[in-house]
Amino acid sequence: MTYTLFLDDIRFPEDVRYDYGPYSNIIICRSMDDAVWTVKQRGLPKAISFDHDLADTHYIIGDGEKTGYSFAKWFCEWIMDNSLDLPADFCYHVHSQNPVGAENIRRYMENFIEEWKNES
Repeated sequence: MTYTLFLDDIRFPEDVRYDYGPYSNIIICRSMDDAVWTVKQRGLPKAISFDHDLADTHYIIGDGEKTGYSFAKWFCEWIMDNSLDLPADFCYHVHSQNPVGAENIRRYMENFIEEWKNES
């Protein structure tokens, strides 16, 4: 079953404005660890909606900051390390109110998707 991963420590999907159609089968993840667990258990999502700044309690010094950007990096590495294919209609949205963090996620995901398409 396809699903949408919504990563945000506070907001709900209905709190976020999207420029395209609504997501379906949404799983809300409140931390990077929740998002990693979800992907490992359910497989790759059809869509991801990213927040960048997750609650301070999710920032663990030993592992570095666990932000939406950290999850984007983990997600792309997971795909490459496991030779997975993105769903054909995969999409993502960055709904973070942190402009620098949001741009970092967008650039990372755009670069990964472009590279992934070129290698496929």
